[in-house]
Amino acid sequence: MRSLSFLILAAWTSIHLCAQQPVSQPQKNTAVKFFNPADLMQFGAFYYPEQWDTSQWERDLNNMAKLGFDFTHFAEFAWAFLEPEEGHYDFTWLDQAVDLADKAGLKVVMCTPSECPPAWMGEKYPEIYLVDGNGRRMEHGIRANASITNPVYRQFVARITEELASHYGNDPRIMGWQLDNEPLAVPDYSPSARLAFQQWLKDKYGTIDALNEAWVGSFWSTKYFNFEQVLIPNQNLNNEDKLSPHALLDFKRFTADATAEFLDEQAAIIRQYQQTDQWITTNYTNATTDSDPRRTTQLDFPCFTMYLVSGHNHLGGLNFRIGNPYKLYEACDYFRPIAGVTGVMELQPGQVNWASVSPMIQPGAIHMWILQALGGGCSFVCTYRYRSPIKHSEMYHDGIVGTDGVTLSQGGQEFVQAIREVKHLRSVANPEAPMPEKLLRRKTAFLWSHDVQWDLDIQPQTSLWDTWENRNRYSSIVKSTGAPMDFIGEEDDFSAYPFLIAPAYQLIDQKLVDKWTDYVKQGGHLILTCRTGQKDKDGHFFEAPMAAPISNLIGADHEFQDMLLPDMKGMVKTEQDKYPWNCWGEILLPYKGTQVLASYADQFYRGKAAVVTRKMGQGSVTYIGVNTIDGKMEREIVRKIYTDAGAVIEDLPEGVFVEWRVGMYMAVNYSGEPVQIPIEGVSQIFFGENPLAPAQSLVWLEE
Repeated sequence: MRSLSFLILAAWTSIHLCAQQPVSQPQKNTAVKFFNPADLMQFGAFYYPEQWDTSQWERDLNNMAKLGFDFTHFAEFAWAFLEPEEGHYDFTWLDQAVDLADKAGLKVVMCTPSECPPAWMGEKYPEIYLVDGNGRRMEHGIRANASITNPVYRQFVARITEELASHYGNDPRIMGWQLDNEPLAVPDYSPSARLAFQQWLKDKYGTIDALNEAWVGSFWSTKYFNFEQVLIPNQNLNNEDKLSPHALLDFKRFTADATAEFLDEQAAIIRQYQQTDQWITTNYTNATTDSDPRRTTQLDFPCFTMYLVSGHNHLGGLNFRIGNPYKLYEACDYFRPIAGVTGVMELQPGQVNWASVSPMIQPGAIHMWILQALGGGCSFVCTYRYRSPIKHSEMYHDGIVGTDGVTLSQGGQEFVQAIREVKHLRSVANPEAPMPEKLLRRKTAFLWSHDVQWDLDIQPQTSLWDTWENRNRYSSIVKSTGAPMDFIGEEDDFSAYPFLIAPAYQLIDQKLVDKWTDYVKQGGHLILTCRTGQKDKDGHFFEAPMAAPISNLIGADHEFQDMLLPDMKGMVKTEQDKYPWNCWGEILLPYKGTQVLASYADQFYRGKAAVVTRKMGQGSVTYIGVNTIDGKMEREIVRKIYTDAGAVIEDLPEGVFVEWRVGMYMAVNYSGEPVQIPIEGVSQIFFGENPLAPAQSLVWLEE
């Protein structure tokens, strides 16, 4: 047994080297090699052998295979069973489960169990636990309770990962690896996190003077004299006054970087042992807000979890049973472009135990989600979980089979239906089919940055501002046109997209402004919205008029911005109509040659510009400076930009989405009413009916 002092030294050395040494990054789009395009999509189900009697394993895995599933998923929460004592590993039971899965004809996704450190670790090394913003240390008995920056914990994670990788890395029955579980980048205020944060700041700024400049240490005498004095900014421990938004932004960045490094370290260990056809991923939450998948370097691709029905009703009517209309398409369009492939690692199979309200899901909805995931480019769909638990905290969480372990649930029946349909579609799909010209002409990039989101959330300036709702608003407007959409980052190629939208893109630099300008001059159509260009990458205002770096680009100056009280409404008008607003409105002063598309209809700035557009080179740039209450004005403006640019677009109702993949179209309906789907020419409908009923899907081929 190695000593604790050696353990800590080795762990800190490992973390520091991981941060400093260059790593080989999987090439974008090469991850497609892991999935045969002709298969369209593979299907899996979570199974926890350690939670069920061994006499039932063979029956369950055989039944899973008979239902049509291709793979199962082991070990993500099983650390106490894999290492029951420090340094003593027991894979006998897991070997048996893998053998039975293979015998049934199932592949296995193997998971690292870092989410759930065993009791002996916390008892002997209590410093491994995460500390929340109120100074409370987490304890054993839950998951996600460890400090990912703690060197002792990190070393134990490295050890169990290496034991698993050396044992299963050369095993052809293992199709891939999932690291951890839903890495959330949880804020950690432990001593370990403070030391790691100080080191991160040293690496970023080099000198304490540079840190003070970025964090504005001249304000309120918050200056530091050395890095060892730096505290983690903790709003929970402050009352009236606000902390430096620049410090808070850096802590967000640090936490996301620490999470990415934690994942990359596990992946690097597995790569020493894995077969070349085994892939490595992790399952981010679908709406990942604190962890940033683009910060990792060692994953082959990211995937995501997806729970759509949890007590909310976005569109009214039946929608509370059908699901959040924005979640699945946004997740597909966000995660897929990062490496060229993605999948749903956890898809809700029915009612869940954790929601504020957990209504029965509308019949057809789960089947619809699966077909939407297919259209959205997912290479696999895996459900959490195969069996409905009969004990502990996830009782009332549905599975593919119910509490008797054998009877299909409603969700199970819909999974089986979808599996059969996808297998049929394999015979008619054309993976080599080129995207139709009408879709290429309206293909859209959605520029997204977690740094921008964090900065907006740190200083919202009005209780009405919701960064994620703003994202939903503009992404759903794009989808209403029937446009293929990719979420991209600043370093990606803009030229592949006729349209580029960057909502509330607050943090900019001259490099980005130049890139936007070149994109427009070369024929691209750029759409920017309120709050864009107000700050530099450190979150500082420019020493110039507000948003001055984009004034020449948009052809207008920013005179000032206004926010109304929650119970008040202002009006903004276009040529077509008037629209209410109260969240955020920017008063614009257009330059000569800039066209005004909307202006304010009241307040003391009645008649002044709210939305402007101008042509530049071969393209155009439009600035939407107001955030309306219902988003209808924004929809009108965006659709006008597409049609003015010569793109032929659809007019899909809210909650109705159409995707194209491998030569086929797939439509889904989250609304409460039947919808006639526009189908052109001579078409063959494979599944579904038109008009498309709520919670149903339609798959067709246009000749």
